[in-house]
Amino acid sequence: MIAEVSKCLQHALWLGLKEDPDTGQKVTAEPNIVMSNPAQATDSNVVRQMSLWLYQVLPNEHLRNAPQVRARDNGDDTVEFYPPLALNLLYLLTPSTGSDLGDQLVLGRSLQIFHDQSILRMESAQNTARAEELHVSLAPRTIEELAKVWEAMQQPYRLSVCYEVRVARIDSLRKQPGGRVADRGSDFRQMAA
Repeated sequence: MIAEVSKCLQHALWLGLKEDPDTGQKVTAEPNIVMSNPAQATDSNVVRQMSLWLYQVLPNEHLRNAPQVRARDNGDDTVEFYPPLALNLLYLLTPSTGSDLGDQLVLGRSLQIFHDQSILRMESAQNTARAEELHVSLAPRTIEELAKVWEAMQQPYRLSVCYEVRVARIDSLRKQPGGRVADRGSDFRQMAA
């Protein structure tokens, strides 16, 4: 599921960047939006023009106590699954076009893309019965907080922004057999006076 969310974001960025004539020249192919750490070396056949790096995964605070989910399992619709694991994903978006103005141009267009498409629908291979609704929002970080992220990579600070994606749901495989009421009975007795 996490990889599906990352690919969905990458694809949304690519579609928006390629339709603009200026940014389409700076980011020339979808695979050039890499998913790796912006400080990490890439393969020799991959050109990094932008990095969309998942740097933190957090539990979603609002969906921690979600109810169990009744679902069909091998034809049996009385099975209750434990609730999905609901996660918030934090990404560091870093342009790497080779020029400061190019980086600013690509960053500005990326901000516009995610602002205009702050809710993305994603068809999930994990659960084909439901489409995921991903809420993409700019996660404001102070320059000190961003500098700490870059220090953790042991790299000097570069132009970048953070995005938070809510909610990626990983379905649980744990199930609790349920059952329909098969028999019901009543027992009436005389009450003592």
